Amino acid sequence: MVNIPQEAMLTLLLLAALVQIGLSQRLMGSLLKNHVPQENTWKTIFVKQKVDHFAFDRASQERLFSQKILINLDHWKPGGALFFYTGNEGAIELFAQNTGFIFDIAPAFDAAVVFAEHRYYGVSMPFGSLNESFSDWTKSRYLTVEQAMADFAENIVWLRETYFKSNDYFTRVITFGGSYGGMLAAWMRAKYPGLVQGAIAASAPVWMFPGMSQDTAAPYRLITEVFRDAQSDCPAKISKSWDMITKMGGTKTGRNQLSKLFRTCKQLDSDGVVALSNWLNGMYFDMAMVNYPYPTSFLADLPAWPVKEFCKRTNVSDDVITAIAAGAQMYSNYTGQLRCLDLDSDPAGDLGMTGWDFQACLEMILPISSNRSTDMFPDEQFDLESYVAYCEERWNSTARPFWLKYYFGGGDGYDFSGFSNIFFSNGRLDPWAVGGTALILDEDICLSDCPNVLIEDGAHHLDLRSSNPADPESVLMARKLEVEAIKRWTSPPATKVEL
Repeated sequence: MVNIPQEAMLTLLLLAALVQIGLSQRLMGSLLKNHVPQENTWKTIFVKQKVDHFAFDRASQERLFSQKILINLDHWKPGGALFFYTGNEGAIELFAQNTGFIFDIAPAFDAAVVFAEHRYYGVSMPFGSLNESFSDWTKSRYLTVEQAMADFAENIVWLRETYFKSNDYFTRVITFGGSYGGMLAAWMRAKYPGLVQGAIAASAPVWMFPGMSQDTAAPYRLITEVFRDAQSDCPAKISKSWDMITKMGGTKTGRNQLSKLFRTCKQLDSDGVVALSNWLNGMYFDMAMVNYPYPTSFLADLPAWPVKEFCKRTNVSDDVITAIAAGAQMYSNYTGQLRCLDLDSDPAGDLGMTGWDFQACLEMILPISSNRSTDMFPDEQFDLESYVAYCEERWNSTARPFWLKYYFGGGDGYDFSGFSNIFFSNGRLDPWAVGGTALILDEDICLSDCPNVLIEDGAHHLDLRSSNPADPESVLMARKLEVEAIKRWTSPPATKVEL
């Protein structure tokens, strides 16, 4: 059995967190700061999808499954836009509840709002249940980016031609997505330009695949900077804690102390100490991702600016482990409703960890390393060869680590010169920004009309969330630019001249 690097295993968990999409805001102006969004509602329908869109034998064409779609027509008028959220790794309701931006701007565009669930997540299981759909490789093999995008393309065609009974080309389609969903939104415009007129791709690490970015330690450096900005000595405390936890975990007395300090549900054994370290690693990553300027409950119930609050709570003691445990309680039990820290529970809730494990192993490989000399995390070098070996053994399948680079990104990993009408946004506080377009803001990244915005005070796709009085000016400006781009893309096309 190949030992997968601890950090690489963490990648599988953390990208699943790439999903807090949801953002909202009415149109421009100072009213955005005072806008209180209403609770959004939708109609749930199920549509039939082919399990395999790319086989032409009769048996494959007749093998179908039910895909969940959420539809809101409160503001739709014939000829209006279709705002289509490309679901990512989780139950689709999670994204609809956290993507208020789409609902807020729908009235200005007479837009229908649709959230489509990604195959193999939520209840959209090609073979009935989660366990059955991943029971062997002959069933799990249909979980690919290409198949999911084909689902979305079929959704758009069905919506325009059947559901809305309006197939005129004035009905413009804009895809939206955050994180993995942001990648899908951008790729839908790139691969299906006849169906999709524009895309809002928020916090989408489209240039983070093997062969694209050589700086695999950049996400952890950025996290360290975010914690240092919150409190100058905070990263030093975290850095010191790793060896101290390992040393305490080497004795029964030390393990008992760790169990008490972190209030774990089970008395820690040696494996439990490793699980605690992994949990803390993931906590820091997730906390940076959802470092929003107001309280949220996407990954956990958290206060405004949770990184700052964590660091503040570490000041309760000069003892490093006591300090870290105090901060960790803020993340694990901010409301005080939980009796203990359950290290065996799924921290991602409605996010689909099984499906993402499969995707991040075989196609959506996102290399991340840590370097103790430049960040606050233990040294862990991502090794693609051992990672692929582990994944292929785990899933009895063949990984394609470089495929997405060639399929979407061009030979050098970031050649989008043939693409157009994609709005890329990244938050400066978001560790995934280093895998997106944030690093080349001064370059033309596509053929035409691809705005590329870095949100100074933004974490993971803050711009897609509902507007809030605490929103910083940088996200208000990003949303304004996004609305302006959508206006360009939804304008009626020029009259055709018959020759």
